[in-house]
Amino acid sequence: MVVHASPGDGEQTTLLAGALLDGIVEFARKLRWLGVDVSIVELTDALRAIRDADLVDRDRLRRLLQITMVKRAADVATFGAAFDLLFPVSEPGTADDRPADDWLAGGGAAAEPGGGDRLARQDLLDRMVAALRGEQGADLASLAGEAVTAFAGLGAQADGSQRYYQYRVMRQLDVSSLLQRAMRLDLQSAPGPLGRRLAAIEQNERLEDLRAEIAAQLRGRLAAAGGAGPSLGQLRDSVLDTEFLRAGPAELSAMRETVRPLARRLAAAARRRRRRHSSGRLDVRRTMRRAVAAGGVPLDPAWRHRHRSRPRLLLMCDVSGSVAEFAKFTLSLMHALHAELPALRSFVFIDGLAEVTDLVESSPGVIDTRLLLSRPGVVRGDGHSDYGAVLRHFLAEYSGDITQDSVLIICGDARTNYRPARPDLLRDLHRRVRAVHWLNPEPAADWDAADSRMGEYAPDCDTVTEVRTLRQLSDWADTLL
Repeated sequence: MVVHASPGDGEQTTLLAGALLDGIVEFARKLRWLGVDVSIVELTDALRAIRDADLVDRDRLRRLLQITMVKRAADVATFGAAFDLLFPVSEPGTADDRPADDWLAGGGAAAEPGGGDRLARQDLLDRMVAALRGEQGADLASLAGEAVTAFAGLGAQADGSQRYYQYRVMRQLDVSSLLQRAMRLDLQSAPGPLGRRLAAIEQNERLEDLRAEIAAQLRGRLAAAGGAGPSLGQLRDSVLDTEFLRAGPAELSAMRETVRPLARRLAAAARRRRRRHSSGRLDVRRTMRRAVAAGGVPLDPAWRHRHRSRPRLLLMCDVSGSVAEFAKFTLSLMHALHAELPALRSFVFIDGLAEVTDLVESSPGVIDTRLLLSRPGVVRGDGHSDYGAVLRHFLAEYSGDITQDSVLIICGDARTNYRPARPDLLRDLHRRVRAVHWLNPEPAADWDAADSRMGEYAPDCDTVTEVRTLRQLSDWADTLL
């Protein structure tokens, strides 16, 4: 590997190149652990790409690794976060080295500033407004570093998550006020409504860049304080533990990016288990017959392979209200596992029912709820959940497709809007299929409260599972596989 260094630094250059090589290999392993599909081919391409790279240029190294290692747009965010943790910025004299008490009393805690601290805070906010407006000399990276030093409250024992510290920083910055100040200034200088609209778009883009810089700074400092391991674990787990019914737009976006990598991990685990248990028991008779050709030596043992029937899965998802987000993730995860679940048919319902197998199979990633709702038959009345009517429609319209080889999976909160629950119809379905599984995104403590009829449906289900997060959904899918 060729590295740019001074002529007298041969031994140091060799050590640095070797350390970088080990770091890239470890980085690829961590990416695979996080769900990014990095094969030996991508790793080899990455090593070739950085062969002539300047090791001092971290941004170029990042671009080269991203180009060679990342194949899917959904994995870019995970790659960026992992890169910041495993290749942190280490530059003397940056905001990282400034003592926190230069900003706020109490070691950088987000306290109410006063005196010189107030002036320093106001100066930082003024420079951030200038950066949002795109003024010359405003460096978002250095501003993000100063903001983290001033407001994150990172002490010697930083035991919080990146999300917690990022919330503290953004709360103190009050980004809505920053945007309003920048917009007021642009009202005076932008020529006409179109110019002001373009300026607002550019400000929002710079604000997102500022958020990303703050997140990167926090990842680097948390990794320096407690090692990259805990931060990587939080990176892998935080999105998985976000509740479907309480997630905001940004959290839902992060969860969407996690579904496909999660499905790949589940499928890979299922294939490993299948290979490990596929040999079955030794077939002595066939083994001895084969041994005749080798003079009686059993060189080619024969095995009695286990016959594992693969059931036909019927997936019914409630797409009304907030439950719709849970249904989208369930549909996406199950169909991303299509190689492991070849016979899967999907249905969505509110007060009517419609099959959407073709729609889900043709839609990349998590599909839009509006596409599901536009399917004729999903809404047949007032658009409020009616489980009794849906079960009746399912039995009437798809009874010919319900066999003893079928496994019925119902995803919903079992809230009937005080309409007849008709558990007798679910009992009839249970008799016709191999098993019935119910996934409920609400906390178990809320079942049977108000219009929930989970208790009436539960006796006719083989399993009733609380599935509030992607982690719980993946755990359940793992047991199904």
